[in-house]
Amino acid sequence: MNSSNQPNLPTKIYAEAIVRSVSGASLLRNSNSVTSENITQFYAEPQRVELAVKRLKEAGFEILDVGKVLISIAAAPEVYERSFQTRLEAVERPAIKEMGEISTATLINSVDNKPFGEIDTSKSIWHDVLDGVAINEPVYYARPNTPTTDPPEKTSKYLNVPDDVAQGLNATLVHQNGITGKGVRIAMIDTGWYAHPFFKQHNYQVSVILAPGSTDPARDDNGHGTGESANILAIAPEVELIAIKADIAIEGKLANVNSVAAFKKAIEQKPDIISCSWGSDRRNAQLSPQEKLLAAAVARAVYEGIVVIFSAGNGQYGFPAQHPDAIAVGGVYKHLDGSLKGKLEASNYASSFVSPIYPGRQVPDVCGLVGQLPYGAYIRLPVPPGSQVDVGRSASGDGTLPSDGWAIFSGTSAAAPQLAGICALLKQVNPNLSPARIKQILQQTARDVTEGYSNPNTGGSRASPGLDLATGYGLADAYASVETAKALPNEKGCDDCASPDLAEQNFSTIYPTLKTRKPMSSEFPRLQKKLDELRWKFEKELQSTINEYELEDVELSISNANFIHRSPVAKSAYYLREVLDECLNDLGKITQADKIDEEHIFAAEGLLKLGRYQATAISVLTQILQLKLDENSKKNLKLKDLALKEEAELKQKHLKNLRRLASDTLSKCGSEIANFDTGNQMEESFFDGRQGITTCTGQTINCYVDGKRRSATNCANGKEYSKQFGGNCWKEV
Repeated sequence: MNSSNQPNLPTKIYAEAIVRSVSGASLLRNSNSVTSENITQFYAEPQRVELAVKRLKEAGFEILDVGKVLISIAAAPEVYERSFQTRLEAVERPAIKEMGEISTATLINSVDNKPFGEIDTSKSIWHDVLDGVAINEPVYYARPNTPTTDPPEKTSKYLNVPDDVAQGLNATLVHQNGITGKGVRIAMIDTGWYAHPFFKQHNYQVSVILAPGSTDPARDDNGHGTGESANILAIAPEVELIAIKADIAIEGKLANVNSVAAFKKAIEQKPDIISCSWGSDRRNAQLSPQEKLLAAAVARAVYEGIVVIFSAGNGQYGFPAQHPDAIAVGGVYKHLDGSLKGKLEASNYASSFVSPIYPGRQVPDVCGLVGQLPYGAYIRLPVPPGSQVDVGRSASGDGTLPSDGWAIFSGTSAAAPQLAGICALLKQVNPNLSPARIKQILQQTARDVTEGYSNPNTGGSRASPGLDLATGYGLADAYASVETAKALPNEKGCDDCASPDLAEQNFSTIYPTLKTRKPMSSEFPRLQKKLDELRWKFEKELQSTINEYELEDVELSISNANFIHRSPVAKSAYYLREVLDECLNDLGKITQADKIDEEHIFAAEGLLKLGRYQATAISVLTQILQLKLDENSKKNLKLKDLALKEEAELKQKHLKNLRRLASDTLSKCGSEIANFDTGNQMEESFFDGRQGITTCTGQTINCYVDGKRRSATNCANGKEYSKQFGGNCWKEV
């Protein structure tokens, strides 16, 4: 980097000093993941921690926070350089910031042979007490005159807090039963909190605590924390909310550059739940030194029985959402108007991905309500008047004024606190639930989401029936999860409750016995009257299918909440499927080849494009490729009888044309088939990062290695391809 373009070092640098552990295990050099199961092996002796604090103070460091292994420190660059005999540099690196903005961030590094961001203490006078020092990196929130008490005039396009958000997550029924989060403590680490009149109007309980290095508890200049707190309180209105202000003023700007210390401060409050709507974009397996310490802080919290929630990201590979102990929250979009009103689909604003760090870890676990691209404008939230969010969202055209104290935004930043609110409801009815059990309840009671795609910046995974990468287990359901928590036994003193195998065993004995969840407010009163009759028809058909194919003995839970207004897509798919059924038997096999014509191929293509009945469409097209002349027609081709011979030739020509059309259709729909194929391999590979790649010649290929798409490795029968001009066109090399 040219020195003239190199950024300057800030006047104060924040870091975490790692005290040597009793066991000798190192957080910085540990090859295994740090989780709640092994976090205690990294704890240090209290006497050694005290000694390290004393020496750091003498060296000129400001002690911000002291933990079981980490000491949060701050000082001018020259103090670091003098004390640790090193030289620091500021480096500009690519970063995905708020609302998916692709930009750069200034990071601090020690010029040595250690990983970027770590200060080596092995050859210094600190070797006996410190294992190393990790320089903090910024993390980013997963979002977007006197304020008025009421929000702007409501339209059907956006959700309002608290009522719309509570109803959308099925929490209204829970509140009516007196379950409101009372007696439960949530710590939310964010930009701060402002006493907007909205909160006073609803009698919400909120206190503000400053994270180490932060100032001005009454201010939230960004506005993100204030707005997102309303999502928690919409779901758990009587919870005790502790707003941990993380942002620190550096060089005249506010940034979350002390996330580890802020997280430790949250743990010190002894909350039941910690909610975080921020993180970094981690797309490879190598955690930075600071991220390793943040992972350890998450593990410590869960080890101490605290439920930890992180937003998955809005186009980022969110970390620490990837941590296996955390509940990673993605996004589901509910259509609010038009012919699709009530329909649920994966939010294309929310991230979904397979973690590159933790093998087999899929993000998200479960979802909250989130808007769509490009801005995620979806929920009206109270913010400080004139704050960054207030001004910024108004400028993007959300319909609010730049200083009215209201803004419309969402993202997984909104989904994470929504889930925190549901967790508070669970803790109220069953206080001894472990973090692992709460995650399981949320997953097993979530409402399945079968349509839509997640953020294209993380692969654009497609939602499908059951567990999928786009939405995890689906949209969280407050009522169903609370009813499940009520039915579970008191788990106090159960040391093995966090064991996934034991948890699954215990859970399975209770969940099937629960009554069908109470439906959300019905939009279909006439359907409600016929629901029992409809259930019986489904039940008879299901039982018949189970008997015929010797399937597992299952039941289909049907309620009003399972139904939405029929969309034009559903109507079209129905009629296209009817066309295919004309030529198929009960086993899905083509019965009479001479009845197949172009209409059936076009119907199959339409279903592939619509994303409906794709297995049947692929099967029909594949069977058409295998169609051959019957034996009589083959014999007639050799006869001298011109009439019979001509008839056989016409049949042969017709079949050849059908095979060509079927082949062309399969080729044209390559990407749809690839998406369908990966969705059906979920249990085995969970997508493996597979994606169809369209070459400049129109050919669709699959190119992936180690679950990630490559630009030139073993593609298309050994041929290699590289991307053209940064677009989606690939060229053979």
